[in-house]
Formats: sequence, structure tokens, C-alpha cells
Amino acid sequence: MGLVEDLKKQRIVAIVRATDYSTALKIAEAFVEGGLRLIEVAFSFHGAEKLVCELRRRDNLIVGAGTVLDIGMAETAISSGAHFIVSPHTDPQILSYAKSRGIPAIPGALTSTEIISAWRLGGDFVKVFPVRSVGGTSYIRYIKEVFPFVEIMTTGGVTIDNFVEFLSAGASLVGLSTTLIGDSRAFDFNQVVKRVNTVVEKISGFDIK
Repeated sequence: MGLVEDLKKQRIVAIVRATDYSTALKIAEAFVEGGLRLIEVAFSFHGAEKLVCELRRRDNLIVGAGTVLDIGMAETAISSGAHFIVSPHTDPQILSYAKSRGIPAIPGALTSTEIISAWRLGGDFVKVFPVRSVGGTSYIRYIKEVFPFVEIMTTGGVTIDNFVEFLSAGASLVGLSTTLIGDSRAFDFNQVVKRVNTVVEKISGFDIK
């Protein structure tokens, strides 16, 4: 099974967002403790690449880099061991570089034109972000009716309460971050683990095609 299929099998991308390495590591550990195995480290804090390296040492984790804005960040992420990279936008250079390294890339897009362009440029999935701004699950249903072949990841408005609805609407992956972490400035490890447990329990209770 290739990496793309591994990602699709997991369905839930737990996104680590923090302002410092120490908090980010605690968040990642809470995600893993709660039972999630697909981790995206947002490259928005100093030491993000160090966290990717650290998590790659753990067994049974798929670790990616998020908020990859340019080719330099893509090179750093992949050299740090990222299994996949995610961007909030579509950059042909990033997609071409990731493909040359055999790494799945997930570009960001919003409109139908942007989504199909990102797919045709070689995105393995297309991140529809921020999905809340365009109608949430109803928008994903419309997009999948027109582009049933496009593998969609949704973020920016996906929560513990509605993530199953996005999967049912046709998303292949959903990204969860704030809804799991809460206020990172008042980080509570046990609360994060409980939220992750809730997600794992919900996803195990549904047979989503």
C-alpha cells in the first residue's frame, strides 16, 4: 500500500499548531496518546522541522508538514523526513518537487477552478480551505458531484461534532486542529487526549465509503 492509500485509510489528519516547540511536542504526544496516527506539523513555529524528525522516530506514525509556503520550506520539510506536505495554496514548484521526491503533496484551493487546477497540477489530494467560508458540507457535496475523481481534504471549519458529515459528503481526509487542541496557551494534555478519544470512537462507529 502506497502513502496516498495509507493517508486515505487514516481519514483524520491531526494538525499540530503551536507557537513553540515544547507546546507542539506536547500536543503531538496527546494526539498519539489519544489514538491518532496521522500527524501534520504546521511549519509556523521555530523548530517545526525538529518535531517532524522526532515524530518520525516513533513507530506507526505518518508524519507530514503543513503550511508549506514555498520550495525552500518544502525542501526543509522533506529533508526532515516528512511523509507528505500540505500547503494553504497551490504552488506548481512545490508540487513538482514533491513528486520528484515521491512525496504526496496536498495543495490548498477553494473555488471549483482552483480545485481542478490543483488536481491537474498533480495534487494527490486538494485541501479545500477554509471550508466553512463556502458552505461546509453542502459545498463538498457539490464539488464531488462535479469532480467525483478529485480526492478532497477539508480544513478550516471541521470540528469534533461535524467531521463525520464531511467524510459522508465525500471528503477523503479531514484536518482537525483547534477543535482538538483548544487554547494552546492554556494547554491541557488530558483534555486533548479526551477529545481525540472522542474522535477515534466516532470514526470507528461509522462505515464511511
